[in-house]
Amino acid sequence: MRTSNRPRPTGSSAETAADRRATLGWWWTTSCFPTTSPGPRSIPAGTPSTPLPTAAAVAALPPASRVPARPAGTAADRTVIDWSHGEARDWAQEMTRALAERFGRWAVGWRWAHLDLGGGPVGAWCCPRDSVGSTADTLAAVTGALCEWRAWLEELAEYFDRHPLDDPSPEYRQLAWEYATSGLVTRVVERTEADDAWYVHCKQALTWFLTRWGVDPETARIRVGQAVAGRFHSWLEPESGVVSDVAGRLAAAAEPEGPAR
Repeated sequence: MRTSNRPRPTGSSAETAADRRATLGWWWTTSCFPTTSPGPRSIPAGTPSTPLPTAAAVAALPPASRVPARPAGTAADRTVIDWSHGEARDWAQEMTRALAERFGRWAVGWRWAHLDLGGGPVGAWCCPRDSVGSTADTLAAVTGALCEWRAWLEELAEYFDRHPLDDPSPEYRQLAWEYATSGLVTRVVERTEADDAWYVHCKQALTWFLTRWGVDPETARIRVGQAVAGRFHSWLEPESGVVSDVAGRLAAAAEPEGPAR
């Protein structure tokens, strides 16, 4: 296993694990799983049918006019820590709701950063402590993160469509599952930089992938969970053999049922 090069947050300068889980729980239940409504199944969490987000559109949202003022002090000061866990985090959640109302349900993942909620694919946003500053800088970070998240969803959708799992031949279908799954895990590792809890998003992406090709969402979630089953760890890039093993286990779990055709 290779260790991630990103610095680990330590001590009181980072949100606690409990804080992060609470925030992630709110975001997770807001809807990061695919919609079952009619229409394309390409884009996870609903198709972003609205125009690409712009800085002007983000600046027009109600939370944009009330970015909280950062207190004086360093990131390790208690006043800054309390502000980041309270007022700044509340503002970020308010912005999430506003973005989802304006752009659609897919937008809720804009702040799933490497550090903020742990293990996400977004790099333009760090966390309330480090990304909330002047109004201009904060809104620029929000816009950049939202565009980055959307681009990632579209990249995943394109990958899903390029790797169909509905080959009628059992032997080729299993090979396709193994090949596509290995490639998807590798992409997620690169995107998240194998940061804290990166495997959460990896399992999510794998679940989206199976769902795209006809597997029931709950069945997909169970299969992915069983295939991964503690094989991936925070701050560590999995060895190729581990990735191949997970891919093989997931492919094997698909037989004999396989994805719906």
